[in-house]
Amino acid sequence: MAITGMIRNWESACVQIAATSSLSGSLIHAGRPVIGIMMPDEWTAASVGFHVAACPGGTFRPLYSDDNELVVTEGNACRALSACKCMDKLAPWWAFKIMSGSVNTDRDDQAAARTFAIFYEG
Repeated sequence: MAITGMIRNWESACVQIAATSSLSGSLIHAGRPVIGIMMPDEWTAASVGFHVAACPGGTFRPLYSDDNELVVTEGNACRALSACKCMDKLAPWWAFKIMSGSVNTDRDDQAAARTFAIFYEG
């Protein structure tokens, strides 16, 4: 029997925010578009922001567009987030980290380790 539908070339990886921290380890995606993020099953309520680096060994800095920090405000447990304009802004960067909270408000430390699944075009 033939399988019909769209075949997508994508890959996935995981990053984790350690307990009592607000910033994950880095994910090197080398400019491939991020197409989705799977939120952890448990999540201390907070928005989700991003820090980016331009090259291997580069400095990570908060991601802005114009004068606005880019955050996903729907940062709730057990949600799958589809690609949005915010995630589209990750494409030019070599690597990124996920931040719990916002630079413009307060970072929100997570009560326990939180693991995100990241999906990006292969």
